[in-house]
Amino acid sequence: MQGAPFNSTPDGFPDPVTFGRELSPRAPEHRAIKQLHAALKRCDAATPLPAQVAGLEALFAWLASRRSVPSFPEAPREPVHVTRLRWLLLAVDRLPSVRSRLAQSVSFVLAESVGGGLFGRLGLPTDRGFLAETIDRISRGLLPEPIDERDLAQLLGKLFPSTASLRALEGTPAELMAQLFCALGGTQQDTSPWAPLLEHLTDACSLLALRISATGLSDVIRARSPRTRLVSSPFHRLPRAVDRLLESLREYRAAAADPHQGALRLRARMDHCHETMHGCRTTTDEVVKNLEKFGVSVDVVYRVELVGQSLDRLTLLLRQLEPYSELSRASEAKALLAELARLRLRDRKLTDIARGNLHLLARKIIERAGHTGEHYITSSRREYVLMLLSAGGGGVLTTGTAALKFLIGSAHFAPFVEGMLATCNYGGSFIVMQLLGFTLATKQPSMTAAALAGTLRDSAHHPDLSALVTMIARITRSQLAAAIGNVGMVIPATLAFNAFWRSRHDGAAFLNQETAEHVLQSLHPTQSGTIFYAALTGVLLWSSSIAAGWLENWAVYRRLPEAIAQHRYGRVLGRGTMRWLSRFLQRNIAGFGGNSTLGFLLAMTPIMGKFLGLPLDVRHVTLSTGALTLAICSLGFSSEASHAVYPAMLGIAIIGCLNFGVSFLLALAVAWRAREAKRSDQLRLIASVLATFFRSPLQFFIPPAHDAASPVHGPVSVPPPPAH
Repeated sequence: MQGAPFNSTPDGFPDPVTFGRELSPRAPEHRAIKQLHAALKRCDAATPLPAQVAGLEALFAWLASRRSVPSFPEAPREPVHVTRLRWLLLAVDRLPSVRSRLAQSVSFVLAESVGGGLFGRLGLPTDRGFLAETIDRISRGLLPEPIDERDLAQLLGKLFPSTASLRALEGTPAELMAQLFCALGGTQQDTSPWAPLLEHLTDACSLLALRISATGLSDVIRARSPRTRLVSSPFHRLPRAVDRLLESLREYRAAAADPHQGALRLRARMDHCHETMHGCRTTTDEVVKNLEKFGVSVDVVYRVELVGQSLDRLTLLLRQLEPYSELSRASEAKALLAELARLRLRDRKLTDIARGNLHLLARKIIERAGHTGEHYITSSRREYVLMLLSAGGGGVLTTGTAALKFLIGSAHFAPFVEGMLATCNYGGSFIVMQLLGFTLATKQPSMTAAALAGTLRDSAHHPDLSALVTMIARITRSQLAAAIGNVGMVIPATLAFNAFWRSRHDGAAFLNQETAEHVLQSLHPTQSGTIFYAALTGVLLWSSSIAAGWLENWAVYRRLPEAIAQHRYGRVLGRGTMRWLSRFLQRNIAGFGGNSTLGFLLAMTPIMGKFLGLPLDVRHVTLSTGALTLAICSLGFSSEASHAVYPAMLGIAIIGCLNFGVSFLLALAVAWRAREAKRSDQLRLIASVLATFFRSPLQFFIPPAHDAASPVHGPVSVPPPPAH
């Protein structure tokens, strides 16, 4: 029926009645057929660019609509959007004026538009850095976007404005898209409406190659890349390889004297380009390995991510230039279009940039915390006893911390001064514990959880989890030993301190009656905020472990121990002294960072609560036990005080459980996520632990006589005493 006479408008386009009869004789008045006619009529090359963009937008909206259409003759049952595409193909095939009108409109829009933003920048991080990119994405999410009718990225957003339209594109058969491309003029002639699109693609390839080269040859990447001459670097060779490829493509499309030789030359240069890109990926892999060894920087990771994503995009674009069959070319074009549409929909989200750039940093911080956590895991009975003694020393030292806390509070300093003095009290006490080899039990869970997550990742593909369960049993009893040592020694040490205080102050207890009653009331599990404050303290304990890992990673990345060992002060102090300082810093910097952070958080959280008018406070099990002991020494176990003492004791038990539980679960969740542990591995581990506990519960509390099992990939315990 192609070429049959029909009534038309003055510009040659058929009127709605004729259009309906020619297209669907059985349902010429159907609403969908009329809407298709209206959408095609708006695609007029004689109108300005905004009008033509609106016409294409209306046509794609018609294609993505879920409303019913007349059943297509001799077609199987299929999604509505596929049937609508078949009706469009039928209109283009039967009505030459429709084909000409649509082809001219597509050609005009593509020729007048700029495609660099669509193919070369959409979805890719900029080279301005992590912070600038984050601010830019926030701004784009909050501020309206100026309309640019010539921007193909904006046009793509209009044609595929939702995930439903994207799913419709992904579900469209590639053979139908190939038919549409060919019907509108094919892809091989220079007069094809798709010719401007090819120019945008080649320009984007050149742009991406230059961008990858500039990023890969930057100082921070070159300093961590394998040593090689500049001219031998794949980043240096990539732009030239792409330029030669595009030159071969132009010769091939110009129908050279020997098309077969042109195709062979194009294929050879395509292979060379992919080989050079593989070299770039290998170099970035070496950069990441060096980061794993020498510390992680957000800026370096950002550049590595930029190179990796740009190489992925360049690979997608080069696939569009290979000499495929029409069906294969349509499949590749569909894949590229779907990927770009998906990126356009999430272009303003921060999750992608945060996931890619902070993941490696988070993993490295967790690894540092996990390495520190290995010091808290005991295996033999000797190590278990040493952990008890180490924790006992921490409990004795905590007595002085609790007493100094009350002295600072009784002085009624300004809130900021009080907070800073309390920070010095807590932080100084924790650092002294570290230097003396004592243990603070509540610091253990967040550290040991990171070590556990690392072992879980290493043993993920091993069917036998007995060694991993043994490690969990060691962690459990080690933390129990630390808690017993802290609480068990803080009580007698506090009693001794109060007795000493009475001997020096005419029999007066350290706490007056009013303060002692306030302590009992503040530890009541239901009549105060003890439960919430204890959980909040667990969050603070976990945060301090993150700070410890971050500071150690920062020091390693900056090569601070090396710098100290080689510092010019060695001429005065001696090289041996500087090397000792270097080793001392390397062993203790994580502890210094974590202890200082924990002291600051414990001290300043109540102060910030007062400043903001929020009910914020902390409940640390060892400090609270010392405070409760001082309160009991002041009030005694009289009948009037006993009704408040026993609920306070219950509060201490709840505080201990929440301090340990919240910090452990937070650290384990973050560590598992950073190490990409699968949910199935987690569930398998939990089931194995429960089965082992019910079969042999004693090993979770006391070391067996012979504990020779070790984790799947190396030991997890080190000789005591613990370093932090």
